Order: sequence, then C-alpha cells, then structure tokens
Amino acid sequence: MKSLKKILILLACLAVIAGTALSSGCNKKTYAVYTNIPQGEFEIIDSTFTLGGTIGGYSPAEKEKGEEVDTSNYTARDCVYPSVMYTEAQLVVYGDFTAEGAEEHFENFRKAVGRRLTEISKAVSSTVTNSDIYNFNNAAAGATVEISQTTYEILAEAKAVYDFTDHYYNPALYYNIKAYGFSTAEKYPQTAAELPSDEVVAEYTKLASHFGEIELSNDNGYFVTKPAYTVEVGGENLTLKVDLGGIAKGYAVDEVDGLFDEYGYKFGYFNFGASSMLVKRHFKNDNFNLEFISPRSIKRDGYLKISFCNEKVSTSGDNEQRYIIDGVRYCHVIDPTTGKPVQTGIMSATVIGGSAASADALTTAIMAMGKDKAISFIEEKLTDRKVVFTAE
Repeated sequence: MKSLKKILILLACLAVIAGTALSSGCNKKTYAVYTNIPQGEFEIIDSTFTLGGTIGGYSPAEKEKGEEVDTSNYTARDCVYPSVMYTEAQLVVYGDFTAEGAEEHFENFRKAVGRRLTEISKAVSSTVTNSDIYNFNNAAAGATVEISQTTYEILAEAKAVYDFTDHYYNPALYYNIKAYGFSTAEKYPQTAAELPSDEVVAEYTKLASHFGEIELSNDNGYFVTKPAYTVEVGGENLTLKVDLGGIAKGYAVDEVDGLFDEYGYKFGYFNFGASSMLVKRHFKNDNFNLEFISPRSIKRDGYLKISFCNEKVSTSGDNEQRYIIDGVRYCHVIDPTTGKPVQTGIMSATVIGGSAASADALTTAIMAMGKDKAISFIEEKLTDRKVVFTAE
C-alpha cells in the first residue's frame, strides 16, 4: 500500500496528504489563482502562483459535526482497482480491524465497490460492444435505444449540467475529441498538417450542438432517443455520439459514497483516476490536507493547500492529456464554442462540494468559459461550492 503520509494523484491537480507540504517548483513564469474560498481557509504554497482575484458569492451550508468515535485502534485497509474506465482507482478505509468480522466486512465492501465500478464502466464505454453508449453511438439518427438505469441517470445529469452551464459542458463533442487525438483515437497528431481542418471541426461542432435534443424516458424501462440531425464529413453521414468520460467517473464516486454509508464506513477516501475523489473523515483529526498540483510543474509540485472532510472534489486540467505542436498546447478539454482544445487561458479547475458527477462536468465547463465568464458563473450559480481555477 502507498504511504499515507503523501499520496499524489499524478495526472490531475490534486494530492491527498496527511503530513507536510510539498516543496514549490522552480518555474520562472507566474500564474494566477482565482477562488471563492474564504481567506484563511487555503494557502498558496508555490511562489510562482499569486492570488489573481477573490470570487464572491460563496455561502456554505452549515454542516453537522461528525460523531465522536474512539479511533485509537484504527488502522488502514486499501484496495486498488487497476483498470476501470482506462484508469486506476484507489479505495482506502480506516477502521478497527481487530474486531470480529471486520476483515470480512471490508472484503465484502471492496468487492461491492469493484462490482459497481465494473457495471458503470461497461454501461458507458464507447468501445465495449453492446454497451449502452456503444449501442447509442452506433444507432441511426432518430433511433430509440434501451439503456440501463445507470446510463439513464448519467445522461440525465449530463443534460442537466449542459443546460446549467449554458452548454459549456457538452459530452457530444465526441468527434472533436477524437479528431484531436484523444479518447479512442490511436495517436496524437505530430505536426500541424495532421490536425483536423477548420471546416471539419465546424461540422463536428455543429453536430455536437444538438446534444440538448436527446430525449430520455423511463416508462416501462429506460430509453434514450437520438437526435435526427446528421452532418456529412468526407462523404459520410455522421450521427451524434457521446463521450461520458467527463462525468461518469464523478458518478462512480457518488455511487461509492453510497456504498461507504451502506457498509457503515465513516473514515477514508476513494480516489478515481486523478479527476474525482471522495474524501470522508481522517481517523486522527477528521480533516484531510489536500494539495492541488500545479498544471505546469514537471515534478508535480503543489501550488495550493486546503483541509476538509466529508466532501467530493473534482478537477480538470490541460496537463492531463495533452501535446504541443509549434508551441501551441492541445489538450483533451474541448471548447464547445470553437470545437477545438481550450485556449481560454485557464489551466485547471477544481470544484469541491455537491455531487461528484456534476462537479466532474462543471470543471470541464469552467475551463472552456475563460476567466471572466467563469468568475461570473461561479458567483451567480456555484455559491454553495468551493471553486479554484488557475490561469496563465
């Protein structure tokens, strides 16, 4: 098991630690941090980052304090799920494992988590033959496809966030993502000549703009109806396809949170693929210390430190999946207004609080909005969540 003193989520912008802060990087360029977290509740720990501005409107709901528990005999148990949705997930639980039946109870818990992760992964995979999303993506325009309750719930949440963000979160940018070498694409473009043309990107983007026309129904089963709209690219008629990678991991975190409660575990955390995390209570002092990793640090140094418990946190960054051509950075987060990888100046976005599914999608939307629009959106619509984003 990895040391609980310092556990880094290497591909995103988060790190969970129970001890000292990481040292700052040596980047010469300076970057800005924007947040609605009240002063005194966070610490910028990298001198290359400065507070660019304080975002207003945050008014947290009062939370009940967790019950006092004798944790003097607590130790940790963990489990790594090595390949779920093309990434790794880690489950950590603290408890009294000397108690009768405790080891068996944890064994049942970790298996239940594994089963649920597998169910979600199989439902939303775009590559597994006859998965819900595979069948939807390969259906004819206007067709109705039967889906599982899991996929229905994820699509319903995706549609809700799509509307909530004025379409800045759009999971129908499937062709755009693939055209730039991400998701199911075989490789990244190596030269500017290999990038998709503006004309092709415009057609893909036009198709994605019809995501809101997807219809869901749950009368005697769960069904989704595909928009009738198509576009022609390279002599082929294309129908709308979706990639739920930007929300499904968060949904899985919410499901694991429910299993924590079902099995009676109050202490521990669940980290899914460097983008979404459930943070319960630490057995020593309730709060976990989290460091957000600089999206420009080669050594994955932290730039901001914060402590909390009993929350979910999601992050998106342009450092996770990216390449650089002719000095231009291309990442897997697509701007729905251009159909191209985001060039808004926002490097990373983190949302703490609420459901992990919505937070997962919200971070994608914030990156696509750009600084000014993101600040207005956070102040007006995310008053009950803590938000941090970084900008060049």
